[in-house]
Amino acid sequence: MKRYLKSVAALLLLLNVCIQVSGRTFSDTTEVLVVNKEDMVPDGARKVGKIKVTDGGFKIECGYEQTLEQAKAQTIKAGGNIIKIRELKSPDAFTSCYRLLGEAYYHPDIPGVIAGRTRAFDSIMNVLLPDTATYALLYVYRPDMGASPPYNVLLDDSVICRMRNSSRYLIKVNKTGPAKISARTESRNVVSINIQPGKAYFVKCSILPGGLMGRPQLSIIDDYKGFQEFNSVKDKPKPEKVDAVY
Repeated sequence: MKRYLKSVAALLLLLNVCIQVSGRTFSDTTEVLVVNKEDMVPDGARKVGKIKVTDGGFKIECGYEQTLEQAKAQTIKAGGNIIKIRELKSPDAFTSCYRLLGEAYYHPDIPGVIAGRTRAFDSIMNVLLPDTATYALLYVYRPDMGASPPYNVLLDDSVICRMRNSSRYLIKVNKTGPAKISARTESRNVVSINIQPGKAYFVKCSILPGGLMGRPQLSIIDDYKGFQEFNSVKDKPKPEKVDAVY
């Protein structure tokens, strides 16, 4: 009987090990690749689960960035390192939260996938901004945020664009040195950049709850992530189109 119990215990231990290995437990710092609705999941990825982020009825931290972070956390918990967005709903008359539906995938070489995408991004930017470029490019974009007001975006004292939901602008900037990008509704928000020739800068525009009409929120986004988000905005100009020159 004791020999039988030992055999059962050994089998359960082995089974537990197999479950942990096949399920893959990742740390909170695991890099998760976000694949937009319009893009394809990398070859070699295997689906490991579904992702769903809802408003829950009482959520406060449920903006665009927070929703993506929650989706990434669910992806890691499911043993994945890629999230494929199937649907991303903006705030509306019924909720102030973003909601996301997607799928979690696992790829055995996610660093290689990301490195390949980074090289492709670098190639694109080398065409848009050759070594001889005497100008910088400013990518300004705003995801769909539901019923929220538009506002002007200024580069120092000049209005460079008017940001509405699902809008984006590619602006050629000839000035160099420190500059301020700002927007105002019921309050003013300012971010600072140091403009250098041959560089690209990505500015995400959003809006935070306010007393009457909401407060503008401007964020400087890193190149690769910014380029992805810029191209995921529905209002898509042609890549070679420059909306304004300053």
